[in-house]
Amino acid sequence: MEDPLAHLPKALLRRDPLAYVRLGSEAWSWELRGSWLLGVASGFLWPEAPPPKDPEALFRRLEGAWREAEGYFLETGLDFPLLVSEWAREALEPLLHRKRLPPYPSLQGAFAQGLALGRRVRQGFPRG
Repeated sequence: MEDPLAHLPKALLRRDPLAYVRLGSEAWSWELRGSWLLGVASGFLWPEAPPPKDPEALFRRLEGAWREAEGYFLETGLDFPLLVSEWAREALEPLLHRKRLPPYPSLQGAFAQGLALGRRVRQGFPRG
């Protein structure tokens, strides 16, 4: 799979990870954007957690990520995971109202790429 973020300067990831994620999310199709963003939030919040096994688990992870990110923000003051999980929610919720979801392997692939980025971003932040 081609890297949708290849056009973004790597220096932006170090300088402003939130801007990198926001711009990076625009490179994804609207159907996969939320899964990628949820992967970023998940990789940041739970770097050791495996990806969701099915669409239902993906949507459960969305709820968990938002709650966990809110707690993380209240504890540390860092808004990165809170904003990313909110963007994921905004992007994924319309999929809940569709009769057919995109193929799960596509959602899973986008999630996995986001997960890797979230883990990388987490390494650059001090632990809360």
